[in-house]
Amino acid sequence: MASNENAAAAAAAAATQIAQLLAALTHPDTNAIREAEINLKPLLKDPRCVPALIDVLKARGAQPDAVRQVAAVVLRKRIGGHWNHFDAPTKAVLKTEILSILSSEPQRIVRNGAVGVAATMCKLECGGGGGGDDPSTGGGGGGAGGGNAWPELFQFIASAASDANPDARELAFLLLDEMTETIGLHLKPQFPSMATLFATALTDGETRVQNSSVKALGQLLSYLADEKEVDVFSNLIPAIITVADNCRKRSDEDTVSTTLDVLYDLSYSPSPAVAAHMNAIVLFCLECIKDSNLEMGVRDSAALVIATQAESKPKTFGKDEALLSQVLEALFNLIENSQESAAGALFESNPAWREDMADEAGDDFDPDDLDSPTETSMAQGTLDMLACEIPKKYVFQPIVSRCIGRLTSPHPHHRKAGIACLGVAAEGCAEPLREHLPDVMPHVFAAAGDADPQVRECACFALGQISEHC
Repeated sequence: MASNENAAAAAAAAATQIAQLLAALTHPDTNAIREAEINLKPLLKDPRCVPALIDVLKARGAQPDAVRQVAAVVLRKRIGGHWNHFDAPTKAVLKTEILSILSSEPQRIVRNGAVGVAATMCKLECGGGGGGDDPSTGGGGGGAGGGNAWPELFQFIASAASDANPDARELAFLLLDEMTETIGLHLKPQFPSMATLFATALTDGETRVQNSSVKALGQLLSYLADEKEVDVFSNLIPAIITVADNCRKRSDEDTVSTTLDVLYDLSYSPSPAVAAHMNAIVLFCLECIKDSNLEMGVRDSAALVIATQAESKPKTFGKDEALLSQVLEALFNLIENSQESAAGALFESNPAWREDMADEAGDDFDPDDLDSPTETSMAQGTLDMLACEIPKKYVFQPIVSRCIGRLTSPHPHHRKAGIACLGVAAEGCAEPLREHLPDVMPHVFAAAGDADPQVRECACFALGQISEHC
């Protein structure tokens, strides 16, 4: 009894000492921070720091939230080096403690810190991070059967995902988000049940639950993009797009950007089940590039997804006449409605041109020196990719007919877009354009003598492009 009391007292003293040092890390005193780091270093090399840090983490009311949050950050970094030193009963206690903190912690920053700790523990258990050859610990064997290493965590997630409290539902998907790699490597048998959780969350009445599920599912889709298991979640892509489009309408750019990153990662997925959603993906991205309320960086990311879809699925994209028509019309409209110069904007957004600049500048090249994308450069860069990647039998006529139609318009901004887009398409559509030069060149020469200076400027650009490529 005395031995247990002494151990408990020593643990409490260690937790108090660590808490005092962590508190120093939160103060704006450089010398105090440096001294605290020096004093913490030997303590954190001792496996006993893990239960001490958990004691600090759960000391709600006794320790400031900022200190408890720092305890979670430090614990997440240090626990991996100590996990092998704990026996199975000790690990079980530590895991139970973290689940208890997750279920009861009201402060978001502390709860999010505990999410990171739980995710790290799960990775260690599933990946054979501790326990030698004892299967009861989830260790050994490089993670064979690792998905069963911590069943209580997944019971916790499933329960939280269906909880009446939206904080709990959000927490479930914050956990899944942090555990992407572990899930992808070790928990494939649980994918169908996870898909059900995600499907429910994507239609949750709380926006933050929807958004956290989009982020978690998006991370997993990106991770699985090249694997056959992506099919399990592919039918959720339309629901992701629905949530993201609602976010776009209320200018929630974080979720929109997250979704666009995922859609880009899926562009080259070999899965036919993913490719089946190309139309919905492109149409969502099209709404993004047309939305002037979004930051240009977000709109440019959407344009990149459209261009990448054309590059990865050129025939499918080209054969969908209605989709191709909508995209082309939107790109032409962006150029004609912009007050910017449309001559040379292509080069501002062309990746190859940027690479050439980087090669020429060498070590002095700074990407930040490049101009930010504009509506015109974004539209021209996307049109260039469509013209280059989609088979000419699908893309040439829709582009050129729009160019000629606008060149005969009484409105100068229409003529500007018509001649500019003809110059943009000259490289990708060089072969069929060469065959139609007798029909096209009179329009180009007329544009060169146009009364509007922007039209004449774009005609010079088009003449240069046609001369070079045709």
